[in-house]
Amino acid sequence: MENKTGKYFKYAIGEIVLVVIGILIALSINNWNDERKNDIKEYKLLTEMHGNLKTDSIDMVGNVARNTRVLKSAEAIQNQLENRITWSDTMATHYSRLNTYISKIAIVRSSYENLKSVGFDIIKNDSLRGKIHELYAQQYPFVERMESEHTEAMKYSLLLPQLTSKVKSIGNRKSKPLDLNALMNDNSFKETIILYINAQKGFIGLYKNLQQLQFELIQMIEQEIIKK
Repeated sequence: MENKTGKYFKYAIGEIVLVVIGILIALSINNWNDERKNDIKEYKLLTEMHGNLKTDSIDMVGNVARNTRVLKSAEAIQNQLENRITWSDTMATHYSRLNTYISKIAIVRSSYENLKSVGFDIIKNDSLRGKIHELYAQQYPFVERMESEHTEAMKYSLLLPQLTSKVKSIGNRKSKPLDLNALMNDNSFKETIILYINAQKGFIGLYKNLQQLQFELIQMIEQEIIKK
């Protein structure tokens, strides 16, 4: 009887061990499947974000170029007024640019919104997750807020009232001072142009910083995608 009982316990223990091993294997397979699904989600999100960033970077190149043109026009006007340079037709384009261009970035956020809905933990790389947060949650909103404040304060409150009362349109994308000699002695107008120049320099710096962050994030995403 003792011999049979011993054999029974050994058999029971063996069965329990097999059941436990089976459970562990099943859990391991489930975990692997979940991990694989998360990897696929992460890959899709990063691939989408990579495309969004490429589009954003093209927009940023355009913003830098446009703001640089406006800056050069404002500097040309400042030079004319400070040095009392006589009128030339090339200045008509410079005056017109001050009245037509409003700085505005266009960000594609679809991938970031999808990431928020899925959960940021889907991004396993801590540095990559931090860089995404820095660009989309901090830098993009900051620049957009600065643009909004600049448009309201500089464009509509300071510059446009000056242009409306002192500069006239003379054709397609061409403008000219109503009285150039009077404008050369107009300190209020000249101070507004200086403020506008400084604002444009500031925005060019902000856009170039965004370009750098976009480039760094694109590089990090490409390195992460290669691992998948």
